[in-house]
Amino acid sequence: MLGDRRLPLLFASLLAEVAASGCGADDPCTYEQVTAIGANRLAPYIEDGNLTLAECQVLCPMMASPAVPDEPSSTSSSTLTTGDTTSDPTSTTGAVDDDHAPRMSTVLGCAAIPASKSDIRCQYETDCKGGRRPAGLCSAGRSSGDDPIARWFAEVAHLEAASVPAFERLAAELREHDAPAELIAAALRAAVDQARHADLLGAIATRLGGRPSPVELAPVHGRSLVELALENAVEGCVGETWAALLAAHQARVAEDPEVRACMIEVAADEAAHADLAWAIDAWIAPRLTADERTRVLTARSQAARDLRAPPPRDQALERRAGLPAPDLARRLWEALDRELWSAAA
Repeated sequence: MLGDRRLPLLFASLLAEVAASGCGADDPCTYEQVTAIGANRLAPYIEDGNLTLAECQVLCPMMASPAVPDEPSSTSSSTLTTGDTTSDPTSTTGAVDDDHAPRMSTVLGCAAIPASKSDIRCQYETDCKGGRRPAGLCSAGRSSGDDPIARWFAEVAHLEAASVPAFERLAAELREHDAPAELIAAALRAAVDQARHADLLGAIATRLGGRPSPVELAPVHGRSLVELALENAVEGCVGETWAALLAAHQARVAEDPEVRACMIEVAADEAAHADLAWAIDAWIAPRLTADERTRVLTARSQAARDLRAPPPRDQALERRAGLPAPDLARRLWEALDRELWSAAA
């Protein structure tokens, strides 16, 4: 990473902290986790339609508690997280703080997922101690259709596609302002990432019946260094950082296996893009006047505050796409604001 903020580890730490915050120091908590078993291995266990506790203890990994059980409680289960942390770039392995060290879990039961022949939902008890938009974007990206998940993925795919020219323009402007070569190269890599994200997310939208709309851009003039800093603060240090944290959450808790697989890749890339934004911020700041730095900080703070009260979402989005419920999103925002946005003020 270009900066020293180690955003993937920070995100994993925040997700672990927020997940555990609903429990008392000594209270047992329950959480659920989607675990990939494999169709061939799972088939004999689900022939009768039931999974016994003994079978669940065989199938469910006896692993450390995950980073993101959603609003755990002693009486009800929470949302889901992926079971394979070996390939998840945003897993909690190597967490930055001993306070968030993994704790061992007890299997309470499990159930087959009707939409999947290879995954199960394991229940455990444990001891619990928005992309970079380009200037001049004219298209709203709204998608029609009855499926809220299809609409959401179509709209996000549109924003990812819009981020391609945003990063290409960022690279050109960084070059004009004699920025370090590594920042320019990272911006160009991000444009390639965003094009790939648009394809991945658009494919999910299409599978569900959605259709991403084409990107429309109006001509824009060349920008000064402070104008570049303002956009980077709002769209990168806030927008991309928040999107990266949400993607890390989705990569763990989305019930749809294809969504989880997609968001694992997106989360890793978005964390790198957010880190690039903070590296650009650090490079630009000494080149601005005191008044200009104040403008940038004010814009960044306002953009962060605008995310503080997320709107309610369709519950299908929370379950199948892994988006956090409003209360959890608020707690994630508070943790990120404390550890990053306010700390960088």
